[in-house]
Amino acid sequence: MTRNNLLPPRHGDKINRETHEPREIFLPRLVQRGEGRGEELKSISCRAAIQTVVSSVEIMSLETTLTDTVNRLRQGRFPNEQAISQGIVLRVLQELGWDTWDTTIVWPEFKTGEGRVDFALCHPSSQPADFIEVKQPGKAEESVRQALEYAFHKGVPFVVLTDGRTWSFYLPAEQGSYEDRRVYKLDLYERSPAEASDILRRYLEYSRVASGEALETARKEYRSRNRRSQAKATIPEAWRELIEKGNEDLVDLVANTVESKIGVRPDNDEVAEFLAGLGKSIIVEAAQREIPQPARIPIRSTVPTTGVEPTRRGKLILLGKSHNYQNAKDAMVVVLRELAKNNSSFLERCSQHSDAQGRKRRYIARSLEELYPDREDLREMHEALPDGWFVATNLNNVLKKTIIKLATEVAGLTFGKDVIVEF
Repeated sequence: MTRNNLLPPRHGDKINRETHEPREIFLPRLVQRGEGRGEELKSISCRAAIQTVVSSVEIMSLETTLTDTVNRLRQGRFPNEQAISQGIVLRVLQELGWDTWDTTIVWPEFKTGEGRVDFALCHPSSQPADFIEVKQPGKAEESVRQALEYAFHKGVPFVVLTDGRTWSFYLPAEQGSYEDRRVYKLDLYERSPAEASDILRRYLEYSRVASGEALETARKEYRSRNRRSQAKATIPEAWRELIEKGNEDLVDLVANTVESKIGVRPDNDEVAEFLAGLGKSIIVEAAQREIPQPARIPIRSTVPTTGVEPTRRGKLILLGKSHNYQNAKDAMVVVLRELAKNNSSFLERCSQHSDAQGRKRRYIARSLEELYPDREDLREMHEALPDGWFVATNLNNVLKKTIIKLATEVAGLTFGKDVIVEF
């Protein structure tokens, strides 16, 4: 409600039905209440200052109302829906700027076609913007399905369920369960009057409902919470992707932690394989709800590694043709070289794949500096590919298999069918 130079309406004040503002109530009453009306203030600066005072009085009035309401609730003064409607809901709505005497604005027992709702808050007149359903103490949520269905079929975008103590705010047209569509639940016992006042104003203040600001705020809060829920639900998938693809940072973190505990660093391949095994366990758990017992990370002997890749002899099947390999590095290089033979853009596209890039380096690149930007001592650990490309070989075996998979994808083939490896 626009309140320029005007006081909030009080019981008995005349209401302008067109502008929904009190008439014939001037600012002098605020400054000279009990001392006569005095002269009307004309200074713009004075009016601005007094408008601030008016806002403060309004806020204090709602807080006072809520304080009194909580006290009466604790005394059991509102035994049924009618008492809650008259003694709490209408009183709060009046403080929020609604003309509770105009039944085309605050419409009681509004017919929906399927039934009735206790109140329809209308703007413009006779056009519902919000529904309010009032229930007995402790039973506010029992009618959530009915209220949301009424609102949805009537095209009303916002619903409030209350038993006087709790106030639940819903967006009936959004997706998800009824609980998912609840934007906020206010418990007057758990919030201070100031906090409760802010929340009620955010969703139900007349001026904010009339302008659409209240609804937009609720929708933004719903979308924000929905994104957080989606992010939470994606955590297992992100974790599985990290461990199944042999993420270097994760492997290094685990290896460093093991070394700090016992003084011996495990081989990166062993750590990567252990983590990849956890990924398989997650899939099994999701399907069967079983908790896998993680295996111990095998620790290599205290003899320093020589840099020579352990033997992993096997057979690679590429488009029906068999290739023998001595280790995972050989299998990776064979796949990249063979698939690049008749496709000049193949390695460029592979290098741009998200799985071909670590946090600090690339695994397929045109320069050794890109493969090992911070480790000049490792730059000899590479294999040359066609057309001046290189692939890093200082990679754990799980990551090498990931590169084979991405190469298969880039070539438009199917891993496990067109390209088969035994490690």
